[in-house]
Amino acid sequence: MSRAERKARRQEDREAKQRQKEEEQRLREEEKARELAERATAKEREAAERAERKAAKKRGGRRARREEAKALRREEREAKERQKDEEQRRREEERARELAERAAAKEREEGERAERKAAKKRGGRRARREERKALRVEERLAKERHKDEERRRREEEKERELAERAAGKEREATERAERKAARAGGRRRARKSERAESERRQNEPERLDHDVVARIRQYGPSPGEPDERGDAEPSPQPPLPTDPNEPRDAE
Repeated sequence: MSRAERKARRQEDREAKQRQKEEEQRLREEEKARELAERATAKEREAAERAERKAAKKRGGRRARREEAKALRREEREAKERQKDEEQRRREEERARELAERAAAKEREEGERAERKAAKKRGGRRARREERKALRVEERLAKERHKDEERRRREEEKERELAERAAGKEREATERAERKAARAGGRRRARKSERAESERRQNEPERLDHDVVARIRQYGPSPGEPDERGDAEPSPQPPLPTDPNEPRDAE
C-alpha cells in the first residue's frame, strides 16, 4: 500500500469516527429531548389529574370518582403503550445504525481491498521497490544519526577524561610543591639545629668519660691523659685500718 493510499485510508477512518460521534451526539440529544418531553407530559398529566380530582371533590358523587379512576387507568395504559412504542422505536433505530455502520465498514474494507488490488496491478514491483528504497533511506539516516550520537558521546567522554587528567596533574603538581616546600623547611630546620648543636659543643669544655674520671680518681691519671681536676686539691688518702670493734665516728 502506498503512502497516499494509507493517508486516504486514515482520512476515511477519521471521517467515519467523526460521523459516528455526530450520530451518537444526535441520539443523546434526541434521548434528552424525549425525556424532557415525557417529564413535561407527566407533569401536565399530574396537574390535570389533580385538577380533575379537585373538580370531582367539588362535584362529589361515587360515579364521578369511578369515571375519573377509569380515565386515569386508561391514560396510564396509553402512557405505557406509548413508552413501549418509543422503546421499540429506539431499539430499531439503534439496530439500523449498527447495521449501517457495519455496512459502511464492510464497504470501506472492500474499497480498500479493491484499491490495494488495483495498486498491485498498476504499480506492483515498482511500488515495492520504492517502498524498500524509502525504507533503506530511513534506515541509513537512522544509522547516521546513531553514529553522530555515538561520536558526540565519545568526544564528550574524551573531553571529560582530559579534564580529569589535567585536574589530576594539577593536583599532583600542587602536592609535589607542598612536599618539596615541607622537605626544604625540614632541611633548613635540621641544618639550623645541627649548627646550633655544633656551636654548643664547641663552646662547652671538653669532658672525659665517666669511667675514665672514676679510674683517675681511684688510681690517678695515666700518662698522656688529662687530669679533669687540673689544679684541684688532691684526693684524700684512704683511712688507715682500725679495730673493727672500735666505734666509727659519724661522718
